[in-house]
Amino acid sequence: MNHAEIIIIGSSFAGVSSALTARQLYPNKRVLIIEKEGNIGHIPSSLNLLLKEELKHLSDKTFINEEQLEASGVELLLNNEVLDIDLANKSLLVEDENTHESYHYDKLILAMGSSPISERILGSNHPQVLTTKTLEASKKALQEIEGSERILIAGGGQIGLEAADAFKQVAKNVTIVEASDQLAFKYFDSDMTQLLEEKIQESGVNVIKGHYVESIHSQDTEFNVILSQDIEILTDHVMLAVNFRPNTKLIEDQVHCHLDKTIEVDEYLQTSMADVFAVGDLIRAPYAYTETDYYLPLVNHAYLSGKIAAMNLYQKTSTVPQSLRVTGSQLFGLYMVSVGLTEQEAALFYPIETTMLEKELSKENPSQITVKLITKKETGQLIGAQVYSQSDILTLADLLAISINAQMTDEALAFQDRLFYRGEFSMSECIYACALKSYQKRMSEVFLDGN
Repeated sequence: MNHAEIIIIGSSFAGVSSALTARQLYPNKRVLIIEKEGNIGHIPSSLNLLLKEELKHLSDKTFINEEQLEASGVELLLNNEVLDIDLANKSLLVEDENTHESYHYDKLILAMGSSPISERILGSNHPQVLTTKTLEASKKALQEIEGSERILIAGGGQIGLEAADAFKQVAKNVTIVEASDQLAFKYFDSDMTQLLEEKIQESGVNVIKGHYVESIHSQDTEFNVILSQDIEILTDHVMLAVNFRPNTKLIEDQVHCHLDKTIEVDEYLQTSMADVFAVGDLIRAPYAYTETDYYLPLVNHAYLSGKIAAMNLYQKTSTVPQSLRVTGSQLFGLYMVSVGLTEQEAALFYPIETTMLEKELSKENPSQITVKLITKKETGQLIGAQVYSQSDILTLADLLAISINAQMTDEALAFQDRLFYRGEFSMSECIYACALKSYQKRMSEVFLDGN
């Protein structure tokens, strides 16, 4: 029987992060990744970048390659699928080109990721349904869409909107179907998506809100998609950008799981079984300022959870931080950032105030920036922020995340000590200006009450 002290199943962001951290912390341990695909480091948005001519080949951009991983001392088994996990005996049954081998571990990290194939949508595994989760899936999608004219995207969140933007770059007839009455509702409030929706409409993308995809099927030579309320749409292909599900089938009967099949973990990411940890898209994340957790696969959560699990393998030292759900995208000519709670979410937990600021970035760059801060009403503590502009403002996400995580108030952020740029423009000044506006508004109310 093969033996490795630390085995990781899966080589996406979470799995690789676990492996690299484990090698650094435990140099005398054998660290082994088992991966069923034939490659590593694929970035799911590569197809979008290729269609926008920002890449020449799908494999041009990866977050890591085999040589880099192996140079770190991590061992990698590609094209090896785990067929069975026996937690009681700490063993795995692995298939490699029809050859079966057993592997024994001391510590196991589950990083199998998620799948975009929906259990709710009938026919979601149809051959004309496209995904970009793996390199092979992206290659197939690229080949399929080259000969297609009509593409329907199920889901109007970040993934769906980025795909729609890319497909329009190659002159496809695109339809977005979104169950909510607002696009990107998980990240932005409606007053921050109005301009985005206008630009989407101007681009010619057909948006159907308030409906969801019920079934996908072929009829004669036509490819049909049935929406709620019996709406029928003909299309050439469907791109799934909704209902990601954790790949927990191999393990769900051996560890405690939630109803949505995500694995229950403690604050150190250990499962209900000793020496077994779960990371990335297999688990929920604690959502900051809500005392709840949620399932929303994000790269940053995958990377951090992988690192934290590895740190806790032999001694529990690091707990999972609350997630601020930091997102940033370039969509239809707009750069958009969201950090923390939306106004709609925050109002469920606190009395809140919102402050909007619209201004030109600078005389040299007349592009307008729009900032929205969400604060607790009494204290001014920042709990959410959203920003958009036609200029690249994505770097503001880090400033906002640090500020919210540090529990800064609008006053503290407005008067934050910072570098003077000798008269040159600093994009972060827009955030400080909005914080000052929030603080002044709050103080004016205090003075008014006092009189």
